[in-house]
Amino acid sequence: MEKILCVGHRIIEKCYIVLIKLFCSVRKNVIIFRSHPDYSDNARALAEYIISNGYQYKVYFDVKDPSKYADRVPEIVFFSSKAKYGNYKLSCLHLLYTAGYLMSTHEMILTPSRAHKNQCTVRLWHGCSFKDKSGQDIYENRAFDAALVPGELFVKTKAYFWNVDEKYVLPTGYPRYDWLRTRDEAALKLINAYKINQETKVLLWMPTFRIDKRGKCTESNSITQFPLMDSIEKWKELDQLCVSCNIVIMVKLHPFQTEYEIPFNTFSNIKEITNQIFDEADVPMYKFVALTDALLSDYSSIAIDYLIVNQPIAYTLDDFEEYRNTRGFLVEDPRVFMPGHHLYTFEDLKRYLLDLYEGRDQYKEQREQIRDQLIVPSTNYCQAILNTLDIKN
Repeated sequence: MEKILCVGHRIIEKCYIVLIKLFCSVRKNVIIFRSHPDYSDNARALAEYIISNGYQYKVYFDVKDPSKYADRVPEIVFFSSKAKYGNYKLSCLHLLYTAGYLMSTHEMILTPSRAHKNQCTVRLWHGCSFKDKSGQDIYENRAFDAALVPGELFVKTKAYFWNVDEKYVLPTGYPRYDWLRTRDEAALKLINAYKINQETKVLLWMPTFRIDKRGKCTESNSITQFPLMDSIEKWKELDQLCVSCNIVIMVKLHPFQTEYEIPFNTFSNIKEITNQIFDEADVPMYKFVALTDALLSDYSSIAIDYLIVNQPIAYTLDDFEEYRNTRGFLVEDPRVFMPGHHLYTFEDLKRYLLDLYEGRDQYKEQREQIRDQLIVPSTNYCQAILNTLDIKN
């Protein structure tokens, strides 16, 4: 019965879509957003900018549970397009196929091959790094009308990654970059909750995933799965060093990473922060990132984005050769674009913490030089992106 209902829904859906495309016009003043997780990242940043700056556009946000967000931003219409049996709810088809702009951080709402000919599909994306496309799906058809990247360096590599012509890849930076320059009160309250005192420095540790829990892409064959840390004893030693240096390490695991068996609740100065915590506090992660004192990462896109914050960065590179031989890199040696401490051993990590404690920051000028090579400069990324997409106030 369920199979029959599914087939029936898809037939009705296809017929309805044909009628919409034939008889309904695209409404250029309607924008639909989608993100993963729901209501987050570049989609949320751009949607809220449009609302707060008086753009004459109707903004919709496609989420799993609209009731969860109904009272957050009254000017945004939250809805769920997901159908039980087909691709979309029949009640949402008119909205989906007549909206002027369809913007998503991950899975596209519609592709150009399925959308109305006058709709504009935009891949806001969720970050550029130096990872290669090995093991990734190949896009057989162009999946968007425009996609955003941080700067010119990523146009060619991302066009290859997405299997599209370079003209569809726009070096505009990301909407969330504006958050990295803010001092949000709710984010400040959240970060202060983890500090020992006012002098405590907060080090954010955001490793990329090594083992994909979705089973799509194994980026490393590391036995420990976590950079530099191959025993609980090292975690305990690191925790004690943080106590001595008045540093709190906030570990933000990648959402695709298989679960680590790390007893965070037993540490004094090493804590885990999750998407759930950000969601419950209604604090976008990048507003939290903007208030941290330093970053510890690797080949992840956060290490590029954090150049806007311009605080010390360290890169864990203990599995560099292994990573090169599995996932691979988009450039010959990405380390030339890593302005900070290069950590290959646990001892290197401890030296980095001591530099933070003593206030040594010898890579500041190098970070600024690399930032200008990787990220297009802008005083207002959201406005520049909207102008590029011909969305005028």
